[in-house]
Amino acid sequence: MSDLSENRIRSVITGRDTGPFGQVISYFEQIDSTNTYLRGLAERGAPEGTLAIADEQTAGRGRMGRRWDAAAGTSLLFSLIFRPTLPPEQASRLVMACGLGIAGACDSRLPEPVQVKWPNDLLITGRKFTGILPESGITAGRLGWVVVGMGVNVNLQIDPASPYAPISISLLMATGRVYDRAELLADILERIAAWYRQVERPALLDAWRARCSTLGQRVRLREATGEIEGIAEDIDPGGGLWLREDGGTHRLLSAGEVTVIKDA
Repeated sequence: MSDLSENRIRSVITGRDTGPFGQVISYFEQIDSTNTYLRGLAERGAPEGTLAIADEQTAGRGRMGRRWDAAAGTSLLFSLIFRPTLPPEQASRLVMACGLGIAGACDSRLPEPVQVKWPNDLLITGRKFTGILPESGITAGRLGWVVVGMGVNVNLQIDPASPYAPISISLLMATGRVYDRAELLADILERIAAWYRQVERPALLDAWRARCSTLGQRVRLREATGEIEGIAEDIDPGGGLWLREDGGTHRLLSAGEVTVIKDA
């Protein structure tokens, strides 16, 4: 029997302080993309906190149109609707709130703290186990809604022969333990709710910076006009990366403008 279902999720979040998150739930054994599904609901006025979660996605997406694949029943594949008062240029703070929520829930299950790889990946021992994808609707210069999709490798086993093996990991692979995904989801939602209450406060950015393994490292990135390289110096309040190029130029790069090719 699957450890995920709408009834099981409702049961484990009962009595937990998850705020609006999970008050409305759509569970699917299989769906193309929870983000695509929730975008339609958000445009039709679905409430903040609406959760879409699936055991399997057939067209899961990451940044820059990349696919996100996970075997059925192995991962947490879910999206949430936010209706924040943030200005559009600070929508990435929702990525921070969600990432910190996931990291905090997983820390207690791991031998060392989760790290952040800018702009939206979470790492265990330097290997990716979580990706986060925000998508937003803007009306009259204001955020009408933001859907944040999250993929967390929980009980996934990656074939050692896979090209993803050197760069990807799961909680199971890191610890040798199988985890109850519904219980982990409840922990994550509770922590996301706590960070969302601080989404406009300096503490959010401070916590994100403290986990960011990209800072202080030499990185190479690809933008529309070519590749750039330098030292990642800081993250700005909107989630952009301050890069010091080798020639001394100090540039602020947004997640939507560049792809990280390589870092230390």
